Amino acid sequence: MPLLEVRRLDVGYLIPGEGLFARPRRLPIVHDVSFDLDPGRTLGIVGESGCGKSTLGRALLRLNPPSGGEVLWRGTDLATVPARALRRQRAEFQIIFQDPLAALDPRMTVLASVTRPLATFAPGLGARAREERGRAALEKVGLGSDFAGRYPHELSGGQAQRVGIARALVGDPKLVICDEPVSALDVSVQAQVVNLLMDLQDQLDLALVFISHNLAVVRQMAHEVMVMCLGRVVEKAPRGAFFAAPLHPYSQALMAAVPEPDPHRERARRGTAIAGEVPSVLTPPSGCVFASRCPRAEPRCHGERPALRPLQGGRSAACHFIEGTS
Repeated sequence: MPLLEVRRLDVGYLIPGEGLFARPRRLPIVHDVSFDLDPGRTLGIVGESGCGKSTLGRALLRLNPPSGGEVLWRGTDLATVPARALRRQRAEFQIIFQDPLAALDPRMTVLASVTRPLATFAPGLGARAREERGRAALEKVGLGSDFAGRYPHELSGGQAQRVGIARALVGDPKLVICDEPVSALDVSVQAQVVNLLMDLQDQLDLALVFISHNLAVVRQMAHEVMVMCLGRVVEKAPRGAFFAAPLHPYSQALMAAVPEPDPHRERARRGTAIAGEVPSVLTPPSGCVFASRCPRAEPRCHGERPALRPLQGGRSAACHFIEGTS
């Protein structure tokens, strides 16, 4: 049985109605997302800003309540778990945020920040036991005991993100949602944090959901890649197959926009940006979510939404030009 099963998940937000006395209405953000995740595996979720990646990640933890579908943790629908029990259960699935410094309380020491979740997850632990677990978590992420008494303003961005990782690990989770965890860091520090996450995954058999717009990082981290466009999954594939030959025109456009490390080849490239404006979530297209910007779009694409169809090799794609296996 997979550790995490997501079935036709929809997520939205309540927004004010258009009239003075109008009732709030739900604005859908994420539509019909399904996947499984096993221990020790990483699902990479990619797409442009505003495509619903972070909203999906928070919904997996029930930080954003779903408006439809199911999130099954070890076979149990999290929507059926009472709030008090869910707070304790969250020790098993944690999140690492994008901005490491903003995620830490500036008034608390590093050790206090790392051990604070234990008050919820292990309320019976004494002060000494909490401190020992906090220091052990700091050691796991490569921070010595001299960091325990520091405050966030005394840390670099990479050190602060290591503290965030330690805080996520202190409750011995089985799943960690990584929400753009390296986007605010320098490139050299990004590599260090990515290597740290991969080492921790091997040591602890962690399942990771790695959310990023950086395809180079996803290529290094993920076992499977899921591409989202305007809240919908348009392609899902094993890492090797995806990076060898992305199938959906949107995936191909994302890949073409990745900078070339060779400056001569980078200068020679033309037209790598995705043309057109991203459609508004307030007035989503009735057909394919990429149709207004797709160079291959035909009238059918604007009026008929393609289903996410299974393909050979464990792949799936939502495009009228790609034939499925069923």
